[in-house]
Amino acid sequence: MAFDSIRRRSFLKAGAATGTVGLTGLAGCSGITGGGTPKLGLAFTVPVENFGSLFAIEEIRNELTNVGSEYELSVTRNESTPDSLNAMAAGEVDLALLSTVSYASAVTQEAVPGNISMVATDFWDAHPEWYGFTIFSRADSDITQISDLEGKNVGVNARGTGTHAVLRKGARQAGFEYGSDAQIVELPFPTFVSALKDGRLDAGIFPALFAVSARSEGFNAVYSSQDLWDEAYPFAFTVASNNSIDQKSEAIGAWGEDLAELVEYSYNNRSRVVSLAAEHFGLPEPVVDGFFLNHNDYYRQDITIDYQRLQFAMDELVNLGFLEESFDVKQYATNEFVPSN
Repeated sequence: MAFDSIRRRSFLKAGAATGTVGLTGLAGCSGITGGGTPKLGLAFTVPVENFGSLFAIEEIRNELTNVGSEYELSVTRNESTPDSLNAMAAGEVDLALLSTVSYASAVTQEAVPGNISMVATDFWDAHPEWYGFTIFSRADSDITQISDLEGKNVGVNARGTGTHAVLRKGARQAGFEYGSDAQIVELPFPTFVSALKDGRLDAGIFPALFAVSARSEGFNAVYSSQDLWDEAYPFAFTVASNNSIDQKSEAIGAWGEDLAELVEYSYNNRSRVVSLAAEHFGLPEPVVDGFFLNHNDYYRQDITIDYQRLQFAMDELVNLGFLEESFDVKQYATNEFVPSN
C-alpha cells in the first residue's frame, strides 16, 4: 500500500520540545500546562485488531514523526468500548476505538459531554478482497449456509454490537429472527473454538484475529459479510471527544499524521511489526502472522472517512433495529485530522 507523501501541517513547529510517551496511567487530558507538550490519551479494546493499539509498542512508535515531540501519548486497553466511552466522558482519554453500533449509540445518546467526532477509519468490513466477519460451524456440522442456522445456538461476544448486527442481517436475509427462530449465545471470542467443539455453540461469528483458529480447525465458513453487503463499509473507527478537539486540535492533527505513517510503516515492514505485536501483547506469533496485514485481515489502507458509506452503515443500523433514527454523519465526523490517501 502507499500513501502520498505526508505533509506536515503548518501549525507544527520543527523546534518543539521533546516529550515522553506514557504507557501507564491516565491520559493527562487537562491539555497543555505551562506551555509544555500537549498530552493525548488513546483507549483501545482488542490488541492488534484495533490498529491504534500499535501505538503502545515503543519500537514501532519510535518510527513515527510527531509522537514525543508534538504530543505525548498514553495508551490504555479497556475491556469494552463502553469502558472507553466512560473514560472519555470522565475526561481521562481523548481518543478511542469504536465500532458501528457503539459509535452510533454514543452520538445519539450523547454519552460524552460535548459529544464525539470520528477522526479516522480503523478498518472496513465486507471488502471483496479482504476479510469480512465470518460465521463458522464445526468441520463435521451440516450447517453450511445461512438458512441452516435457524433453530441453532449462534455465538457472539455481546448483544448490541456491530458483530451482532452482522448476525441479524444474515438471519433476516434468510427469513428468520434470533430470539424466536434461533438463539444468540454471548461468550468471549477466545472461547468460541472450544464452545463449538463441546456443543455449547452450533456456530459463531469470528473476527479476523480469532478466525485463524477456526481455519486451522477446518471449520465450515457458513457465510461472511461479503454475502450480505454489495460494498465494503467502514466498521471500526477512532473517535475524539469534541472537548478534546476544541482544546487539542493541533496535537490530534499530529497524531493523525502519525497514524498514516503507522499504517504505511506496518505494511512496508510486516514481519517486524507482526513479531513486535505478538511479543508485546502476549499473542502466539503464528496467530498474528496468520491474519494481520495480509488478505486474512480487514481492509485497513484507507484511514480517511467515507461519509457516504458511513451514512449507509448508520442508516442500516436503523433498518436492523439497533438505532431508533439515523443522523447526519457529517456533523459527527471529520477528515480534518488525517492526510488524504
